[in-house]
Amino acid sequence: MPVGEFPICATLDCLRSFSRPFFDVDFWPILQIMKIKSRRWCIALLFLVPLPAGSGTDAAAKVEGVVLDINDARIWKATLTFGNGVRDYSTKTRQDGTYSIELKPGTYAMEVKSYGFCTLRRSAFVLQKHSTVQFNLQMWVCPTDTEFIQYIEFEEVPHTHLKPLVLYAKKDLRGELQRFRGPNAFDDGTGHPRQYPAIFTFNLLTVQAEEIVYDRTKHFLSAFGSVHWRDANNSGTSANVQIKLDGLKPNLLRYTESQQSPN
Repeated sequence: MPVGEFPICATLDCLRSFSRPFFDVDFWPILQIMKIKSRRWCIALLFLVPLPAGSGTDAAAKVEGVVLDINDARIWKATLTFGNGVRDYSTKTRQDGTYSIELKPGTYAMEVKSYGFCTLRRSAFVLQKHSTVQFNLQMWVCPTDTEFIQYIEFEEVPHTHLKPLVLYAKKDLRGELQRFRGPNAFDDGTGHPRQYPAIFTFNLLTVQAEEIVYDRTKHFLSAFGSVHWRDANNSGTSANVQIKLDGLKPNLLRYTESQQSPN
């Protein structure tokens, strides 16, 4: 081979054939820059396979949890998609219904899909560096002939870039107050009727209740009837709660069982 030409090697065996007697090569763990013993060169083409979206050693945060149906049965192969406005990252639930995905810090919206169930969404949330966020989710059997559930997104909460999101079936607007109730199913997939809750999500906060009332100007949330809430690592149940949204961490108050929804 004329001096100065560069043989192109796409395999390790090819590279070794050119490495004697011209080079002493260290091939572990990847091909390294070779010591030159003559003016002849050998270029190795390294074909780098990209890691799956959202994974890799540079990921600094994790989202995990479990996806269930109304009977607490685990849902296998549900698809969870996390979007940051630039690209989407997806994972699927395991056979036991659990999932986990590593993501870079940032703001993500979340969507869950599984055949026969309503598509589940939650509001955008902020994933902090080196944090682990848990979202345990319940999916509902969704009739194909009706618009079973709806979503409404509100204006940004002060001191954030995030917008609350409500899952509902019925709503009632009274001035600045909007009231939401969940869907009512004649058959929940088990042959029985069921009244589902309305669900309010904001950042890491999830509130589900029989009725949710939101003041969009004061960013004030009231929930009534069989209230379940979770925020970051805290959770609880109550008859009624009120929540003030201002910044990423809502101020949540629990109330006594004797308080009822206002007329």
